[in-house]
Amino acid sequence: MSNEADPVLEAVAALRALGYTVVPDEDFERWQVDGGEWITLGDLLALALRLGLMDSTTTKLQ
Repeated sequence: MSNEADPVLEAVAALRALGYTVVPDEDFERWQVDGGEWITLGDLLALALRLGLMDSTTTKLQ
């Protein structure tokens, strides 16, 4: 098992820490933030990056 942090879990935790409601679909492929439209995993990570919650140099999708 890898010691690297999961960027998805980091993004979700960071968004939730700021008070956002983040809900996955059944397959964890699409996400709903604050009851808005469903977004892709990439869009979720991009949101966290835009808000400065994650470092783009260490965020990697496996």
